[in-house]
Amino acid sequence: MAKITPKSILKQNKKETKITEKNLEQKASSDNVSDAMKNIFNINGVIEGIKPIDDTFKVVGRIRTAQTDSNDWGTLIKAIYECKEDEILFVKCSDDKKAVWGEMASTAALKNNLKATVIFGASRDTNEIKDLGYKVFSKTTRSNAGFPSYEGMIGEDIIVDDRIIKTGDLLIGDSDGVVIVSQDDVDVILKEVNNIKKFEDKCLKKLVDEDLNLDDILGI
Repeated sequence: MAKITPKSILKQNKKETKITEKNLEQKASSDNVSDAMKNIFNINGVIEGIKPIDDTFKVVGRIRTAQTDSNDWGTLIKAIYECKEDEILFVKCSDDKKAVWGEMASTAALKNNLKATVIFGASRDTNEIKDLGYKVFSKTTRSNAGFPSYEGMIGEDIIVDDRIIKTGDLLIGDSDGVVIVSQDDVDVILKEVNNIKKFEDKCLKKLVDEDLNLDDILGI
């Protein structure tokens, strides 16, 4: 067992303050990640229009993709059982005219240890899903649904808002929206998120403790 010294304790505390993929959900937000993507790649990373069905829902994790017609919710039932533990099922629908996800799918996903389901389309059974505590994000909610067909794709690359999204990409979702980071860019984005949080903390300290004006702090 490693010897515990003041130096080792300080080193451990330093490690704990660093934002990593593991603690990103607790230490940062979709806003921070979007800002990091803007700073590094000049894109915001936001998947437009998607919000949690409950504002308290927040999730960070790797995704498994699926794509289906809004009339076909059967593909998503199959997708649940192709997801690995702690993955987020990210679904692109043809439109949001019919719901492709509801209470039964959420129950099955919860039993299969998925972290969340994020739908570029519509969900339903909102109150029942909230009671379950399973995290669902979608563009809208609808009462009507289609049929249990199985005509979509699971695990394939998909295109949303002119962006290629792949199984294994990192998703950050909270009350402000959903941001996806390419798996190849996770390390550089996390580094920039750390820079952003340090800068914000310094600004807030000056604003509150030193009673400076925000425009002076920001130099604008």
